[in-house]
Amino acid sequence: MGLVMLAGLLALAGCGHESAASPVTEAKVAVVPAGALPVVADLPEPVAKAAAPPSESTEPVQPAPPASPVSQRPRADRGPVRAGGVEKITFEDLNLGMQADMVYRDFMLSDRVKELEGRRVSIAGYMHAGQEAQRGIKRFILLKNTQCKFGPGGQADHLTDVVLRDGGTTSFTPSDVKIEGIFRIAPFQGNDGNTWSIYRLEDAQVR
Repeated sequence: MGLVMLAGLLALAGCGHESAASPVTEAKVAVVPAGALPVVADLPEPVAKAAAPPSESTEPVQPAPPASPVSQRPRADRGPVRAGGVEKITFEDLNLGMQADMVYRDFMLSDRVKELEGRRVSIAGYMHAGQEAQRGIKRFILLKNTQCKFGPGGQADHLTDVVLRDGGTTSFTPSDVKIEGIFRIAPFQGNDGNTWSIYRLEDAQVR
């Protein structure tokens, strides 16, 4: 399949390292040639209490702990599901606990993933940056976060292949995107003998 061509273009590693999908300045991003994919509201701040009188304590004031780094995960997209409606999921629903460079086997599937087969779902993630073009994209890989990889060194349950519905196209964006499509279990094995992807979203739309 065309995905085999990707191995020589992408030197990739598992989630937690720099990625072709990560924000890029001067670094060149590997390009995936056409046909190289597998076939087919914030709460308001509480009202401040009246200031207490100054303390006469002579104990030194402890500095505040450093702020936590900004998360690189996409926004959550949860909510109730109406009968026949779109089920909102995250990549945590698809997590099989796979390590980098593994061969997928059917026994690895969780009950949660099995129940999603054939359902229309929506999920947020990041577009893999290795596109042949920046516009008119009909198919791409959606990553769990900006540090995930597709190909050698990647974790196959941390991404999904996205196939837009007939006539649909989109443009590349480094921001997180929400995708709606029919969920399929469709493992793909790369030329290194490992599984590069497990899931596919068909008849998909960018929301």
